Amino acid sequence: MNVIQNNEIEMNFRLKAYILGLMLAGVASMAAQSLEDAKELYRDGEYAQALPIFEKLLAKKPKDATLNHWTGVCLMKAGRYEEAIPLLKFGHSRKVIESPRYLAEIAFLQYRVDDATDYLDAYQTALDKNKREMPVEVEELQRRVTKMRAMLDRVERIEIIDSIAVDADAFFEAYRMTAESGSLNSAEVLPRGVDAVENAVVYMPESKITMIWAAADENGKSTLVRSSVLSDGKWEHPHKLGDILNEGGDANYPFMLSDGITLYFANNGENSLGGYDIFISRHDENEFFQPQNIGMPYNSIYDDYMLAIDEMTGVGWWATDRNRLDGKVTIYKFIPKDMRENYPVDEPRLRQLAMVSNYRDTWVDGADYSDILQAVEEIGEESQIEERDFEFAMPDGQIYTQWSDFVSDESRNAMKEYVAALKDHETTRTALEQLRRRYAQGATELNDMILRMEEKLRDDYKLLRSLSNDVVRLEQNN
Repeated sequence: MNVIQNNEIEMNFRLKAYILGLMLAGVASMAAQSLEDAKELYRDGEYAQALPIFEKLLAKKPKDATLNHWTGVCLMKAGRYEEAIPLLKFGHSRKVIESPRYLAEIAFLQYRVDDATDYLDAYQTALDKNKREMPVEVEELQRRVTKMRAMLDRVERIEIIDSIAVDADAFFEAYRMTAESGSLNSAEVLPRGVDAVENAVVYMPESKITMIWAAADENGKSTLVRSSVLSDGKWEHPHKLGDILNEGGDANYPFMLSDGITLYFANNGENSLGGYDIFISRHDENEFFQPQNIGMPYNSIYDDYMLAIDEMTGVGWWATDRNRLDGKVTIYKFIPKDMRENYPVDEPRLRQLAMVSNYRDTWVDGADYSDILQAVEEIGEESQIEERDFEFAMPDGQIYTQWSDFVSDESRNAMKEYVAALKDHETTRTALEQLRRRYAQGATELNDMILRMEEKLRDDYKLLRSLSNDVVRLEQNN
């Protein structure tokens, strides 16, 4: 081989080596750029865009603890919890400070409170070691984990007989209840000029002389208000049901039982597990009492609201977005019980029952709910055909059921007074019966209240007789 050939071979080798070096440098530069892009997307909360970049990088460096952590967080944010867990566990084992924080969050989302507590403790230890403060959002997670633990100790045993998915915008229209249980309405039923919060649901009892809904207060918070029909047929200025119902959050979605005392509503304040939770409160002649979170399975880590019970059919309803259906909510129909019964805390399926993973798991063996579901459908159809404002028997045998049945404004206004007094009387009578039952069970401190309510009932009877006579007299004189 001559000198010229040797020089050509050497030049070709150097040229190829140079080109290969440029290619390798370009690949390294691209990889470095991709990692920086992914980290920037991650910091900006663009987890879905960062995920494929992290996954490619992790495939090349599977033992990189930080890449495991970043990829795991992105998977968690995408709801892919089972894929995220092993990556975050690897990060945790390699002392990535933030990994136990996200493992705790996943455990919370899966109702694994013991695991969530352990990971939060590990996170606190790591922060202490590095002289860092616990983030506010993680302190909130700690509160929610504690709340969840208490709720899991008292998961109510109920029978959920059906489930339907409906559009979130007008979900309450799917509630089929008898007229005796009242009605759920949009804010369009409110008098002109009366305000309501967005998505407010207006509850009206069968008498239709009262409305309860949510309006913004002086601080912009959603609070429950009430208005009743005055003797002249106009609606009174709305007034708050009580600040105690807000608990620092927004109150909405009210429903009152026919006893006129028991109120269900939703609130997203400090005693909520997550988003809106359903609460219960009762009132005496003066005010509402401290509301109580009704717990699981009604409430979840997502929004749960608008619990209503039809005492005529024995069917209850509540809405939830726990199933994460785009633009829709799930409505569960259930059979409420007179006395609360909870599952044992060692029930093997407790987490699944609390989450309502499958509502059929709540069914009683051998039970057939088809008849009651059919009855609900039929009652809903009937209530749409005929709606009665009231029932009032005239001396000639006629039964008045609509305000338009009266021939004069005087008799119509007298009837409004009678309906209001009758509703007040029925509320007092029902409350008295409940107090008497509690007294019989040993609540002797209720004696004075019972005596006062008995005296009120006697006065009510006299008033009702007088108002009834007024209605008949004014109608017959026209």
